[in-house]
Amino acid sequence: MKLTIDESIREIPFYPKAALYGSEEGWTRLASNENPHPPSPKVVNSLLESVFSITRYPESEYELKSLLAAKYGMEPENVVIGNGSNELIETAFKGMRHPVRKSVIVHEPSFAFYSIAARIYGYDARQIRFSNLTVDLDVVLGAMDESVRIVFLNNPNNPTGTIFEDGAFKSFLDRLPPEVLVVLDEAYAEFATSKNFPKSFGYIRDYPVLVLRTFSKAYGLAGLRIGYGVADASIASCIERTKQPFSVNMAALTAAKAVLADENYVARVLESNKQGRDFFYSLFKELGLSFLPTEANFVLVRTGPDAEGLTRRLFEKKILVRWMGAYELPEYIRVTVGTMEENMVFARALRSLLA
Repeated sequence: MKLTIDESIREIPFYPKAALYGSEEGWTRLASNENPHPPSPKVVNSLLESVFSITRYPESEYELKSLLAAKYGMEPENVVIGNGSNELIETAFKGMRHPVRKSVIVHEPSFAFYSIAARIYGYDARQIRFSNLTVDLDVVLGAMDESVRIVFLNNPNNPTGTIFEDGAFKSFLDRLPPEVLVVLDEAYAEFATSKNFPKSFGYIRDYPVLVLRTFSKAYGLAGLRIGYGVADASIASCIERTKQPFSVNMAALTAAKAVLADENYVARVLESNKQGRDFFYSLFKELGLSFLPTEANFVLVRTGPDAEGLTRRLFEKKILVRWMGAYELPEYIRVTVGTMEENMVFARALRSLLA
């Protein structure tokens, strides 16, 4: 059998996945920025109660939209639910199709799927790198021309954990050229502790901004794949039209509603993350390793020219971290904040390997 495949498809890189996923026992998993804690008991109970309904199609997403709208002071029409925020990244490409503007701007390093999805949907991905690993919105503005349709901003940024602040973002939006959508990916927003973190939802009525959030991180639902986008109703409607029907499954909708009602669970997750983050800061200072202070649930640390080898030796000890070679940061690893027990397992192994 022979099929002709367009060369542009063959050139699309695979998404840089971690070495191992899933729930196999005996591993310390600090590679994928997951929530290391068990799910909320309210989530577990809601899933058990809903299991006998899986013969039916998922319920309307309107109830979850209403809960999110009430939480953040907006209308349900401002909210779009997606199969993870990844689906909403794709719908942005579909919903913003334009006869002339066929370029997107992506700052690097950042979430790899932006550039991959751009190529899938026939956009030219214009990648901008910053020498200090911090996003400079003035540089992003300087890269604009009449071919640009979408700008992707990752804040807090993965894999650096750095942020741009509210004042800089407001200034950026005020100078944004017409006909450009800003997709602001805030997957790690719940972990941010800076008082200057952008108040992004406050901008959706006056600016062309689509804010993406996820239930995969702080809320602990990565395995169920559910996220949401927030935008002016005119933009949200276009995004909604390009979604697949029933793309978000019943279990994900049920769990998301349950975890939103468990504020104590999220508070415990965030407090644990602060403690683990500070533990890593102390560890890296003790070992003389430079790192970037983070507003997320991971730390980017420079371990030197043998970072890939270090990652491999940690893997041999059943400890997963992410080598950053795929992000053109070959001397760095990214370490997810785990439970304190997991953090200590990693610390003991790192000390022994660097001794």
